[in-house]
Amino acid sequence: MMRQFRLVSIVIISMILLGTSCSSTHHMIAPEVVAADIPLGEKLSSFQIPTVRVSYPDVYYDGIAWKDRLIELVEGAEDYLVTSAFLASSSEELEALYSALAMKAESGVRVYFVVDGAGSFDMTETRYHLIPLKFLRESGVHLLEFNPLSGARLVSGLNLLYRDHRKFLIIDGKQIALGGMNLNYISIGAENEQLQRDSMYEFNSPELCNLILDYFVPWWNEQTWDEIAREDFSIDTTTLDGKKTYQGWYVNQEPGSAQISKLVGSLLSEADHSVQMLPFLPFMDEEMIEAFRMAQERGVEIQMIIPFDRRATNRKGIEYMTKDLLDMGIDLRIERESAETQRLLHEKLIIVDERYVMIGSTNINYRSMNLAYENSLVIDSPELAQQLKLHFEQLYEKTIPITEEMADRWHTLRNWPRFITAFFGG
Repeated sequence: MMRQFRLVSIVIISMILLGTSCSSTHHMIAPEVVAADIPLGEKLSSFQIPTVRVSYPDVYYDGIAWKDRLIELVEGAEDYLVTSAFLASSSEELEALYSALAMKAESGVRVYFVVDGAGSFDMTETRYHLIPLKFLRESGVHLLEFNPLSGARLVSGLNLLYRDHRKFLIIDGKQIALGGMNLNYISIGAENEQLQRDSMYEFNSPELCNLILDYFVPWWNEQTWDEIAREDFSIDTTTLDGKKTYQGWYVNQEPGSAQISKLVGSLLSEADHSVQMLPFLPFMDEEMIEAFRMAQERGVEIQMIIPFDRRATNRKGIEYMTKDLLDMGIDLRIERESAETQRLLHEKLIIVDERYVMIGSTNINYRSMNLAYENSLVIDSPELAQQLKLHFEQLYEKTIPITEEMADRWHTLRNWPRFITAFFGG
């Protein structure tokens, strides 16, 4: 009961404070974003979105497989390890991972671990397996809980709403991974229908390692007295030698910076014939809906898959939202309820014209665009786009179209509170 009261209080505060702030999503339809005569690379450069060269990624769709690879990467660290996860906690199933992290710290490897302070609000199956990570500090792990939620912090005002939603890993400036998987039971620990469906991408990219560390070090120093120096994190510049590389654009977004809005808006304006999307929680405002409608009206075929969510608040909130989403004029689909879809589809993905792919932590919704630290990577690779397109089509085969009749049935006053809660908190 107390958790529900605190969550409702935060949502109410969000709505009040939002009235005095401005949304960054209007950038998705700004003239400089939708301009058809400006090439994508030139457009993103003007928004100070940097380019990077990356290797072809290894893609992990199974949380157990990623956990096993993650343990290998941790055990192979020799100098430092930097990782961030929105939700992270230990459990019996994750004991090997967190033991590996502790052992590395005890051996002298510098381990920096960021977890968001909203973890205690995780109302998935993880709550039955949740062991807080503070024990890692005893082994020398540098653990930072970002912006913990408490009554004493209400004086922070709007800043209390900001969450760190990023998921990434850097090992010794050699290997890097990012995507949507958290480091908790339902993401990488469960072995049944409780295990989420998600994705992580492992690369080599000295430039991407540099970009993330250039941002991470001063950000870390702002959050804690445990100060670190950028020059202490070396980068292996040889990891791409002899490998085919692909151009990418990387965004490390701060809340309200509008960088993700500009990135997504630019991709939509670049689209010539197709956009395929896994948005996870598509709670969109008018500007976001208009950006998709503008692309559809240009003749772009847009397909969007909404996951089936067993959690009533999110499911009913999304159902309420579908009436507005249908205004985009797109092929809006929802997964059929089945034994497979009992495993929540948590993936975030955009594929444009079988050429560009956008991956990372960002949900295509109001909260990610305005109230969260996020990281997203766009890669120009027809090969990768084709691989992910096949993955998307396999998911698409198990969906049904959302009709006006369905949307009208779901758009009820009873579902509105769940929609509002998810709009600001999802």
